[in-house]
This record gives sequence, C-alpha cells and structure tokens, in this order.
Amino acid sequence: MIPSSPAARIQTNLQELFQGNLAPGDAYIRFQLTTRVNSLPRDYLRQGKKVISNMTFLLSMEQVRESLLAEANRITPLPNMPESVIGIMNSKNQVFCVFDLAELLRLHSQSIFYRQYQIIVLQTRWEKPIYLGLAVTHLQGIVRLTPEEIDSSLEGLPSHLIPYLSGAAQLEKTTTPILDFNCLSDTLAKLNIN
Repeated sequence: MIPSSPAARIQTNLQELFQGNLAPGDAYIRFQLTTRVNSLPRDYLRQGKKVISNMTFLLSMEQVRESLLAEANRITPLPNMPESVIGIMNSKNQVFCVFDLAELLRLHSQSIFYRQYQIIVLQTRWEKPIYLGLAVTHLQGIVRLTPEEIDSSLEGLPSHLIPYLSGAAQLEKTTTPILDFNCLSDTLAKLNIN
C-alpha cells in the first residue's frame, strides 16, 4: 500500500534510506515551493522564461533530521522579525526557529495563510548543533543522485537563486535546483535570530 500523505511518504523513504537497499547515489529530499507569479526578477522575465508559480528544489539529506507536518498553532510567532521568520516550535525535545523557505529565497510565498506547514528540520554539524526548520509547500519524496547527474553550471536559473545553489539535476525533463545548506545557514546567521 502506498502512503497517502506527503509526510507518510517521506517517513517511508527515510526508513528505506536507513535500510540501505537503495539505488546508488546520494539522497536528496525533493520539495515544492509555491510562489507568487510576479516574484521572479525582471531580468529573468525579460529573457522570455516561462513564469511558474510552483518550483521544485532538492536538498541533501546529510543534515536533515526529520520532516513533519505541523499545525500553525504549534508555531509561536516572533514579533518584529523578517517576513521569512514564521516563529519557533519544538519537536523531539528541541526548540528551533521555522523559516518560510520561499520568502528566504525572495520568491514571496503565500504561506502566511496556511493552517499547516510541511517542515524540513535540519541540524548543523557544528560542535554544538543548531536545529532549524524550513517550511515548504509540498514534500515530494527522496531521490538519489550520483555526482555525474549533478550539473554545477546553473545556467538558465534565476540569478537571485544562484548564491543559494550547489548545482542542478534533470528530473523528469525539468532542471531542478539543488540548495546548498551552508549558503542557507550563512543567510540565516545574518538575520540575527536569537
């Protein structure tokens, strides 16, 4: 039986990941961000690129601790914070800040109206680990990629996303950007969230 909810599918994929009977390559979590159609930069629109409201991204599973579906009332809003900060919450005895990833990437999301958030919880590899949550629109599962399947040129992707990317992969005939966790954590550190 195929799990019905995105969170259940991710949980199943995580179990398979730890059983080790998977195809070769590194694991990446695949997710979608829904953005306002006019959120892409004008220079990108002038190039005649198709304006899309849903963008799919990949993120290495190396630092993913868990994925979860959280009711909006489980997240405590923080006053006077940037739009990308949704608030703080706890899971598995860890308190962490939750960020709207689309807003963080300047894609202007619609998530302020959500009743539930699909969150990817990440853990830094620092001596004293820090946890953080990235709210995404839709978790789509886990894919495995070999280094040969990753293109580092980033040609044709919106210029404002490039500082956050480590490469891109062709999935179902579509170029799918791969987010770089270190670049994201550097951006989050600049927000001075205590």
